[in-house]
Amino acid sequence: MIIGWGKLRVLIWSALIPACGAAQLNEAVSACPSPEVVLQRYVDAVGGKAVYDIQSRVITARESEGDRATEHYVYKFKWKAPNKVTAGFTPYLLNLLPVSYPNGTFIFDGEAWSDVFGRTSRNEERDPAWQRTLRHKYPYNEGPNFLMFRVVADPLMMTRAHELYSSFDTDGNFTDHPGLCVLRANGIDEWRYKREDILTFDAATGFLRTWKIQTGLPPHKTYVQFQFEDYRLVGAVRFPFSVSFDFYKAIFRYTQVVNNKVLPDSDFVSKPAKP
Repeated sequence: MIIGWGKLRVLIWSALIPACGAAQLNEAVSACPSPEVVLQRYVDAVGGKAVYDIQSRVITARESEGDRATEHYVYKFKWKAPNKVTAGFTPYLLNLLPVSYPNGTFIFDGEAWSDVFGRTSRNEERDPAWQRTLRHKYPYNEGPNFLMFRVVADPLMMTRAHELYSSFDTDGNFTDHPGLCVLRANGIDEWRYKREDILTFDAATGFLRTWKIQTGLPPHKTYVQFQFEDYRLVGAVRFPFSVSFDFYKAIFRYTQVVNNKVLPDSDFVSKPAKP
């Protein structure tokens, strides 16, 4: 029996497609073999040991927010290991002239946040101590505003992923995420419920691309997402010069990053609350 060229071509393609699919799947599996390999590749991509030598950081960033993404704030962040943060901001009129009001500085001393004027806040006193501890020890449990500040001040915090999460699983749906390694990060939320956040890494470069953070209470859990882009070399470390947060439709574009600047502990102590 003679097979026509058209039928023969169909048979050839039918034989090749499964083989190509299997090859692509094997390639994806080899690029993302385990959470440990993916996380270590990320650490190596941004600087390896040099990342852990950074004990402080000073950042200036322009922030745009909303659908029109008009730049209207300049933020100055200070970060000191392991987790102290200050977030000061100044609005700009027409993106040109700094405005003296409203502006302020939030201070996180590692255990509690100040109010917008850098004064000790009593806003959390109604919450039990165990809940406050879970909120501040693990930044993904913070409210959206303070979560944003902590991530933008320390966008390389996932290099310490094992301090943030108890375990990780590799997402096996490789064909659904071409070019990415997807990890499911297991932790605990501020209500002591289990949480599962999602990390995506570029399979070629190793860079962290997105961090999806579970929020809300069962059965109404949803996600907010940070996106990290424009990695550039700052000294011995590669740093994402663009961080976006979908909850506020906010984009932070860094204009200056200085690592290991000497910062006194007093910078992270809030002023006494007003009587």
